[in-house]
Amino acid sequence: MKPVLLIVDDDELILEVYGDYFRQNQFDVKTAATVDQALRLIHQTPIHVILSDVVMPRKNGFDLYNEVHSIRPQIRFVFMTGYEHDPVVIERLESLNAPWLPKPAQLHQLLQLVQSVLSAEPTSDHT
Repeated sequence: MKPVLLIVDDDELILEVYGDYFRQNQFDVKTAATVDQALRLIHQTPIHVILSDVVMPRKNGFDLYNEVHSIRPQIRFVFMTGYEHDPVVIERLESLNAPWLPKPAQLHQLLQLVQSVLSAEPTSDHT
């Protein structure tokens, strides 16, 4: 069975390019342009890992993490952000102990990070 990856980003090009790349690398890929779309998919489909942008309109990637963590704590997270120089964003990522890459990320680096997150042992607090 292919691992199911949900990519959440308000940039349609990111969804398309990253989605195609992960499909070529044996992932079942779902995409969402908003946190609300992502939450609907999470309720309908078993998701193994979420690759989420941090800064999005209305609800952000941290909002998504908090909501998912409360209903499906087994789902792994990888963040990407174009705000890698924003101390507030970085402090929050570090407080979650969440793996992340700057955006736009190199596709092979994203693949390696997602694969390592999937192969890691679950933690008790899922961070």
